[in-house]
Amino acid sequence: MKNKMLVSAVCMALAAAAVAGCGGKKDASGGGSSKPVTLKMNVTTSENSVWHVAAKEFKKEVEEKTNGKYKINIYGNEQLSSGDQAKGVEMLFNGATDADLHSTMIISNVVPKLAVVSMPWLFPNGYKSVDEYIFKDGSTGFAFIQKEMAAKGAHALAAGENGFRQITNNVRPITKPEDMKGMKIRIPAISILMDVFRALQCDPTQMPFSECFTALQQGAIDGQENPYDTIRSAKINEVQKYMTIWNYCYDPIILSVSDKTWKKLTDDEKKIFTEAAKNACKKQVEESRKLDASIIKQFKDGGMQVNELSPESINSMKEVMKPVYEKYKEKFGADTFAAFGYKF
Repeated sequence: MKNKMLVSAVCMALAAAAVAGCGGKKDASGGGSSKPVTLKMNVTTSENSVWHVAAKEFKKEVEEKTNGKYKINIYGNEQLSSGDQAKGVEMLFNGATDADLHSTMIISNVVPKLAVVSMPWLFPNGYKSVDEYIFKDGSTGFAFIQKEMAAKGAHALAAGENGFRQITNNVRPITKPEDMKGMKIRIPAISILMDVFRALQCDPTQMPFSECFTALQQGAIDGQENPYDTIRSAKINEVQKYMTIWNYCYDPIILSVSDKTWKKLTDDEKKIFTEAAKNACKKQVEESRKLDASIIKQFKDGGMQVNELSPESINSMKEVMKPVYEKYKEKFGADTFAAFGYKF
């Protein structure tokens, strides 16, 4: 009997040692194996968009550096919000999604002051101005974005790039403000762009971007405005005759984590998520800027007529925008504009 008990005890000890030896991967905080924590990441654009460079890099680095503790599932094309961008942003802030890539333009539905980034010709020196106020370490613009989003319940980890927004239409080339009179242009659902396009005597039409291609194809609207890669990835160029390069509005995208998810992370995990976001967005910005010239060529080769506004025409557009700037100076305050380098 004693021998049997001894054998049994030895077997149990060996089994315990085997389990300990095969304990699986440890998480970033040094814990034992467990079922991965699955996080849902919402992305506005389709998978062939350059946005997904950031999403995939973020997923890869977080999963690797947490040793598999976290698994990130990416949902493109606003799958989680049934194509509704504004709803997608709301889902981040109420914790229904864990991570997110959205434009500041759409985030402004929840964080109103971020609409200032979409002011026309806010960045006078193009990418040079953007780099100074959004991408440079310690930039006042990104710090402003972080502060405003945190107050509403989300953590902005890093900024990527949707780029400067251009305008397409099926009516005529645009060379001066008067050319836009009467055009029915699809715009995102933010009040600043309603004011901008009304000032240009257009008929601005708000609709989900998922409906834009069909509306253009059927002639329900004349045109739309978006950065090059968004136009390309959504195949908008296939149903539009003209594109005008006017760089009127810059569109950063923000890689964020909901407050609900952020609070569950350890300090070490927060560092991993932040560093992963910065690395992912840096790569995405580089890829985005490489694409600009090739996309313009692709549009031209496909039969689209592309023209670029002259400096004189842009100055004419800016003159039209003066009342819009005065309106939002009163609404947001001059200090909000100053965070992005604009002084009245």
